[in-house]
Amino acid sequence: MSTPLLPLVPGNLSHFLLWMGDSGLATLVVGAVALCLALRKQTRGLAWLWAGAFVLVSSLVFATKLGIFGWGDGFERLDFRGPSGHATVSAFVWPMVAWLLTMHAGRSVRVAAYLLGAAFAMGIAWILVAYSFHSLPEVVAGSLLGGGASVACIAAARFSAPAPRHITVLAALVIALLFGLQHGTQLGPLVRFKAKAHQLVATDNHSAMRGGDGRSPGRVGARNGI
Repeated sequence: MSTPLLPLVPGNLSHFLLWMGDSGLATLVVGAVALCLALRKQTRGLAWLWAGAFVLVSSLVFATKLGIFGWGDGFERLDFRGPSGHATVSAFVWPMVAWLLTMHAGRSVRVAAYLLGAAFAMGIAWILVAYSFHSLPEVVAGSLLGGGASVACIAAARFSAPAPRHITVLAALVIALLFGLQHGTQLGPLVRFKAKAHQLVATDNHSAMRGGDGRSPGRVGARNGI
């Protein structure tokens, strides 16, 4: 007999993990870290790499979702409607943050930090599946996309100068400040943007059905908040 899941209410671990996978929080963290890295000339390339990779993977997730939502049910037999945005940004951001903040430590510490960040992202992925926000294929696809981008960034960063210690300390303090200011809430403009995008897709899908193309609305936008 399976253990019942705890309700997703502010204050419990499940709610915290779900919030840690929020694209709004990830956007703020990536922006803050990129700005910190851009303060020094020798790490501006790393800042561009970090921000550019995040924009790329986020755009791929968004474009894929829009394209698949336009079909109505996506790949219904696989229960797949595009890679999970939460899983993607979690697998990209938190292992990268762990690696960036331990750049001056020994190799074993950096590897351990990266694996800890990856385990944290896996915990977020489990929450998404356990609470039926996403199917397993959607979470796996998002985790592979974000994790692959994370590994690629770290491989490329090996050829750039490491950030000075005071820059990594500043980045850690800014992230802590963001946690305090943003805790448990979503980034308003991004929430409105996603809602508008899903509304446009749903409207287009409804119009196509009225036109008699045979598409089914299925669960279009059923998971639009995640």
